[in-house]
Amino acid sequence: MKKIDLKDFVVLLLIVLFNFGCKPKDCHKDGTCAEDYRRMPLGEAKDYLYALPGSYWIYKNTVTGDLDSQVCIGFICDTIIRRGTENFSRHITIEYERVIRDIQCSFNNILITDETAGYNPNAPRSLEAITDRHANHSIKVFFYPFVPGRVIGNGASYTNYLGIDTTLIIQGKSYTNVAIFELDLDGIWENSPPYTGSKYYWAKGVGLVKRTATNKNDNWELLRYKIIK
Repeated sequence: MKKIDLKDFVVLLLIVLFNFGCKPKDCHKDGTCAEDYRRMPLGEAKDYLYALPGSYWIYKNTVTGDLDSQVCIGFICDTIIRRGTENFSRHITIEYERVIRDIQCSFNNILITDETAGYNPNAPRSLEAITDRHANHSIKVFFYPFVPGRVIGNGASYTNYLGIDTTLIIQGKSYTNVAIFELDLDGIWENSPPYTGSKYYWAKGVGLVKRTATNKNDNWELLRYKIIK
């Protein structure tokens, strides 16, 4: 019986791994793969984020009495279609919705951009509408579906979903379906570090209705608003 030298054994092992261990489950032995078309709608998340240009929110600092007028000056809600570009993902197509909105703030004279995360067929993830807020730095301020105890982080900071408040009274007005998120580091509404932790309160059909600092006496509450859809 002919012996197999080490080189031949390595080649044989690689062939076995390629054919049986390195291909997606929906691929056939001949290398072809069944088409995998995935739809990732924003769903109920749009009820918290949708606000066309001209929409505004006016917040009051309950400690200092300062006002912050935030006006939506740009809004995009579109559908993106991406197809995989790697050998293992060329059969995967992802169709997802995306929201990007620009909000001009009067208090710090800054521009805030809220943007929902996209999907990459080369590294697909589960359906989740993760929203980043960009200004002085970037933080994750909202994500959907609302899963109790869900935490999202980037290694430097984290955002924790705390739950839903079915009814919340703010400045004499009642808001329903308020999703609450806790951030360990938030510099969006502060001029300079060190930044504090915070809690964000998002009301369905309105948007952000309250923001509280967790490490100091600082609290912004929605005074009045107008949402254009």
